[in-house]
Amino acid sequence: MVKQYHTKGREIIQSYVCAKKSTRFCASDIMEYLREHDITMNQTTVYRNLEKMTEQGTLIKTKNVSDGCCYYQYAEREHHCDEHLHLQCKKCGVVLHLNGSTMEPFYRYIREELGFTLEHKESILMGICENCSGSPA
Repeated sequence: MVKQYHTKGREIIQSYVCAKKSTRFCASDIMEYLREHDITMNQTTVYRNLEKMTEQGTLIKTKNVSDGCCYYQYAEREHHCDEHLHLQCKKCGVVLHLNGSTMEPFYRYIREELGFTLEHKESILMGICENCSGSPA
């Protein structure tokens, strides 16, 4: 078993991740947070910790097709985030879970009619949430 090191930098990043459980973020968001709080940390340290957290299953990593930027989201084990799709608001970044019986017909259609296997951990549908659109659903 590989020994886990708990450094101050790792604790700061974990704290940031926990505070952002319902939104996606990128490494530059963390770097901006560190600057705003006068915390000195090497960008390589941030990337290394994000990769470790992804490997451990704490984070889900996705790549934005439009700009190639990698984004991370907290993988809530109780929500089984690796088993369903997510919605993300393009304005505020909030992430909503698309799970439950209402999604099963969609997943079945994708699988049976199109012969396509979804990679849930890497699939996010983009749009505008109710709060940002200013109108109820």
